[in-house]
Amino acid sequence: MDSKRSQPKNHHYVPESYLKRFTDRTGFLHIQDCKRAQTRRQRPDRVMTINAYYRQAWATQGVDPDIFEIELGKGLESETREVIDKLIMSPHELNARDTASLLNYLELQRVRVPRQAQIAKVLMRETILKSAPADIVADVAAGRLQLDMKDSARFEYMKMALGSIHPWLAEMEWEIFEAAPGTAFITTDSPVSFFNARIPPPAEAGIGLAGTVVLFPLCSRKLLLMRHPQIRSKPPLTELPLPKLLDGLIAVSQGIVWDRDLVELTNRRMAHLAHELIVGESMDVLQSSGRV
Repeated sequence: MDSKRSQPKNHHYVPESYLKRFTDRTGFLHIQDCKRAQTRRQRPDRVMTINAYYRQAWATQGVDPDIFEIELGKGLESETREVIDKLIMSPHELNARDTASLLNYLELQRVRVPRQAQIAKVLMRETILKSAPADIVADVAAGRLQLDMKDSARFEYMKMALGSIHPWLAEMEWEIFEAAPGTAFITTDSPVSFFNARIPPPAEAGIGLAGTVVLFPLCSRKLLLMRHPQIRSKPPLTELPLPKLLDGLIAVSQGIVWDRDLVELTNRRMAHLAHELIVGESMDVLQSSGRV
């Protein structure tokens, strides 16, 4: 095999197979680009990609710098595509392996997007400055010294973050909601979103707060919502104890159809937690997000 020819270049930070679930009948996504203040239509293979996003140029000799992207494509993303199909069509058929794959996917999808990469670099910078000598901190603050975070900081953040969200997701109650006829869900470049009514976007709530819910659109018709069992008994900003990691099945309920008001409210919440891109099956759906 020609290794140069097989190396991936444009890397999806949100999978093409997932984005296809939000296309119109002709296979196009309708896109709101908040950074450029423009709307457009594109095929899913051209959306939410960054050149060499997963390439680790600093990899040691003998290790493929593109191993992250290669393993994603042939492993987790492939498995999870089928699991999401089950969630949409027949969630009662989920087994323990499906649950494990989905938890891993949701956690990785949460931390690998550009929004979280920016947060990672800020956190790394703050951590370094906290332990740096006072004169160095003063020089950085005055602009006499530059402190730039290398791209490797993003990978270090992912390594540290993976495993921290998993127990919370497994402990939550999962429910699938359907959009009423004539309405549809959007998704964004940060498709696993944390929302707490007491922490208005664009700030994003910690997952360990009682009132925080996780929003993950499965397709334009259905959305997975995860919430703490304590959400009905504790104030929204109550910090919950770290749950134990549970193995096995997660019960998923379904059957409730959301009307236009609820769908559009949820779209607005997700849109205001996006980084730059909001996508949907039509311009009308994008307009319901409140950022067009």
